[in-house]
Amino acid sequence: MASMAIGGISASSPDAMETNALELDALAMNMSATQMYQEAAEIPQRIGQQHSRNAALVARIVGGLKSISPNFIVTCARGSSDHAATYAKYLFETRMGLACCSFAPSVASIYAAQTHLQGAVCIAISQSGRSPDILSACEAAKAGGAYLLAIVNDEASPLASLADDVLPISVGAEISVPATKSCIGAMSVLYHLCAKWCGQNNACDALAHLPETLAEAWLQDWSYAFALMREARQALVLGRGIGLAGAQEAALKLKETCTIQAEGYSAAEVRHGPLSMIDKGFPVLAIASFDASQRSIDSVSKELLECGARVLVAGEPVEGAICLPMPRAIHADLQPLVFLQSFYKFANALSLYRGLDPDRPRNLSKVTKTL
Repeated sequence: MASMAIGGISASSPDAMETNALELDALAMNMSATQMYQEAAEIPQRIGQQHSRNAALVARIVGGLKSISPNFIVTCARGSSDHAATYAKYLFETRMGLACCSFAPSVASIYAAQTHLQGAVCIAISQSGRSPDILSACEAAKAGGAYLLAIVNDEASPLASLADDVLPISVGAEISVPATKSCIGAMSVLYHLCAKWCGQNNACDALAHLPETLAEAWLQDWSYAFALMREARQALVLGRGIGLAGAQEAALKLKETCTIQAEGYSAAEVRHGPLSMIDKGFPVLAIASFDASQRSIDSVSKELLECGARVLVAGEPVEGAICLPMPRAIHADLQPLVFLQSFYKFANALSLYRGLDPDRPRNLSKVTKTL
């Protein structure tokens, strides 16, 4: 059995491969030196600053939204920002009863079709605010009658200039190609907006405790996940409900940083095809939600174990699965953010172990300008 400690991530498992001490020392040094690691490590502090900075602005925007009294919400985003949009869908639909759907940018940018969006709020989410297709879609949304709210990290971007109102992500410059702090930051802004809009004081109070929980999540030891996933070619990442956003984002990061063909699925969808992929040793990461969807996640995890999968469960023990430690958020709707904070640290280390550079994934660039 090999036992290793890599910048706070240790591994001790029958699956661990023997590794010489020099290799481990080099990996430990490189892990904390990456831009991805440094940016993700900033998240707890940045989220605390964001909450304070945006408090008055969120209150003003919510006042405007209440006067508009929208009939529905559409979101417009790509990549990690679109996973934040998945998070928004579950927030606004479960907490406010407002239908929330994704507005496909190509409807405007490629097909030049005009969508009728009277009575809608369009929430555009972007780190850079510069992708041509997002800008085209937002112009079309405004022309179609929607109120445009931009959640953007670059407040000097064209998207910010186009919007009726801007809620800044406020996490500082993000240089590493994989989005980390901008994704969790966008989710935090969306949570803040929804909690204030629906007048849930306990939900707003929970946000004040989030930085502390995120800092705890950053310290977690995911050793068995490291041992199992470091040679994986494929993987499933499962969530349900609001946790689906975390599953989608984790799967994207495994693709970007580790060249693992990972797919993020709702636990409810696994039986609709993906189950046929599972054979002995197939890695599955299931994300605890600590809400009404937990029973479904546990049930599917047990079924996958019976199919021979190696199931890793982040946060909630399941008999036969490997449980990865994860702190519990004060409010269940914040759990996807807590999961991602632990996961980003793990993905960074796994990328380096596989001989890759998490800051510079092949064939990718930081600002993706899709037409």
